[in-house]
Amino acid sequence: MNTHTHVSALVPATRALSHPGLIRIVSDIDDNGPLQRHLLSRTLTGLTTWQRRQASAVGRALGLLKASTVEGIPSLVLTPAGEELAEVYDTAARWARTHHHPSDVSDFVTRVQATLALLGSDQPRPGHAQELDYDSLDEPRAALTSWIRDHGATLAAQLTGASRDAMELAA
Repeated sequence: MNTHTHVSALVPATRALSHPGLIRIVSDIDDNGPLQRHLLSRTLTGLTTWQRRQASAVGRALGLLKASTVEGIPSLVLTPAGEELAEVYDTAARWARTHHHPSDVSDFVTRVQATLALLGSDQPRPGHAQELDYDSLDEPRAALTSWIRDHGATLAAQLTGASRDAMELAA
């Protein structure tokens, strides 16, 4: 597959999966287990109530999160697709940390977003053309491509019509 075709297939996925609240909620559940719904505001600090609801709605629409009852408490848990996406996020953040992208001091969400943005672009970003080795993106690209291969049908279905509009508003 040539680079242009490869990139064009990644663009919608990278946009949908770059929602900061989605990155935080998927990563938090991956790291700490089921997230009690009444603790969303304490867990996802810095996000408004609307942003938390949007992140949860986008995660459910994309088949990444599901509502569950854990020990009698309403909670959010990761689906298998969500668990695998957490690995993609970890791979993207690890690459960004290794390559000091977008800066030497960036948080997890910013690193994931910056790496996904690179994967969704066939053009080097201004100021980074000389600094980054774009061939080194092979590991995060492979992780994302594998995730899309396995879960892309659900993602594609949700990126049409009203679901796409809701996700764009959330971003």
